[in-house]
Amino acid sequence: MIKHRTQRLAALVFGLILAIAAHAAPSAAQIMAAVKANFTSSAAVEALFTINGGDGAVQGSVQIAGPRFNLSTPQLHVWYDGKTQWTYLNSSNEVSISEPTAEELTAANPFAVLSEYARYYNCRTLRELNGLQRIELTPKANDGGISRVVLCVDKKNWPSVLTIVFDDNRTMVVDIDSIKGRNALPENTFRYDAKLHPAAEIIDLR
Repeated sequence: MIKHRTQRLAALVFGLILAIAAHAAPSAAQIMAAVKANFTSSAAVEALFTINGGDGAVQGSVQIAGPRFNLSTPQLHVWYDGKTQWTYLNSSNEVSISEPTAEELTAANPFAVLSEYARYYNCRTLRELNGLQRIELTPKANDGGISRVVLCVDKKNWPSVLTIVFDDNRTMVVDIDSIKGRNALPENTFRYDAKLHPAAEIIDLR
């Protein structure tokens, strides 16, 4: 009898520990849903970031509304309206027009990983680091050019650091210096205006 009571007590304590752990540690899907909610609850989101990769540190800004974005760095400017992407290169004064793949979108805008992560990635939690929740995203298909993504999320469920590892072992680390929701942006925010660079060469890759 005592043995059975001890076993029941042990099972009860173990179940309680599991319940507490489950409550204290949200799942990867819950964390990603909270991050996505921050993006969808605002008409638009804007961020300042620093990209660290093979070319050194590059600072930039981005405005995002759903799948659309307007991203700018000292080297380039990218507009994407949900279908068509325009990329202006300062060094060559060229504008390339394309209808990018998911991989190409991520290369142009690392935040694109967050827009439809559930469609393209499996996710799991990693151990917290410096008070940030960490999620690992791995592609569901092997033909996207990306090996894995590690997303660090702050206490307010905004992305803080985004590390993208490509299939060729290149790594892009995006430190998000500031990010916030904002009011709606005009539609032309996400489309290239030829008046900006009237002498630019247009390269249509569609």
